[in-house]
Amino acid sequence: MQFGGFLSATALGLFVAGFAGTATAQPVVGQPASALVFPYFDSTPSHGTLITVTNTNTSRVSCGNTFRQGDIDVHYIYFGFDTGRGFCREFNNDHSLTPGDTITVFADQDDPEGEIGWLWVEARDPESGDAVDFDYLIGSAIVVNTGTDFLFHYLPYGFRSHADEAKTLTTTDGCGRTLTDLDGGLDADFDGVEYDFWPQRLLLDQFFQQGGSNPTFANSLTLASCDVDPFDNDFGTSVSIHPWNNRERRFSAFLNFECFFHDALAPAVSNVFLNLLGDNDELVLGSRHIQTGWIEFDANDAIVGVFHQSISGTFFAAGHQLEFEGAFGGPDDPNLSHTPCSLIR
Repeated sequence: MQFGGFLSATALGLFVAGFAGTATAQPVVGQPASALVFPYFDSTPSHGTLITVTNTNTSRVSCGNTFRQGDIDVHYIYFGFDTGRGFCREFNNDHSLTPGDTITVFADQDDPEGEIGWLWVEARDPESGDAVDFDYLIGSAIVVNTGTDFLFHYLPYGFRSHADEAKTLTTTDGCGRTLTDLDGGLDADFDGVEYDFWPQRLLLDQFFQQGGSNPTFANSLTLASCDVDPFDNDFGTSVSIHPWNNRERRFSAFLNFECFFHDALAPAVSNVFLNLLGDNDELVLGSRHIQTGWIEFDANDAIVGVFHQSISGTFFAAGHQLEFEGAFGGPDDPNLSHTPCSLIR
């Protein structure tokens, strides 16, 4: 059942079924993981994004080679959206972290393509370059303008590896860390074993009704799709969007995109965000009457996202990653057509 240090497809399938039945293996936010997904970076003119990755493993115990247990390489994979062609282009970079090390890069310097898109970061053995179970990475992103004025901050989605739980059936690197590519397929499987599942559903807890006056709110939505292949003939990522107003009324909108979406809620998603038809007196600040709502997101592909809102003519700007529930393609996913996210390395 085992060959070349990897599990056969049959053995891996049996292991996944047994493991997934005992753990939901959802992503985490604000906790160490082996892979980090940043749904948004902007390297276009007049914009910038500071990407930070920190290694919380401080062990300086020698592995018997030239490395220590806390040494790790982090591999950055950028998916920059080409607006002219309508799909994402990949760009790769690598950085080395010593025990307890941290690195902050400007996305436009790390990925000189001058694009907007999303990226993910994977822990790799500095000796062999193989992806390893190394749940010690944390990070953050700060979106800035060309004057390095901070606009907003968000945390990446963390994906832990559970390959170590199959340690008797897998291979390890020179420091004894389990390799995550259990099936030898050369891709990263977010199947609850190699890495946590992507979310099954996204949620936005609150937004202000867009537009209006005194104040004038501007809202933007960013979504990153696991489906980064523009040639798979699946017609892209389709998202059902359900805003709710503060009177418990549910609306419907629909969005289709390829790999990456970033635009204003209105009119790009729906004009309902301009008129929620809710209680205008629920939130009153002086002469200002402000309506709020929340949103559900369901998609045919695994997605993650970031939300940003600001007030025109002021310095107010805030953003954060979207909240989530469930495991896309996991044992409790009610949509049986969903298959776990898989990304080619």
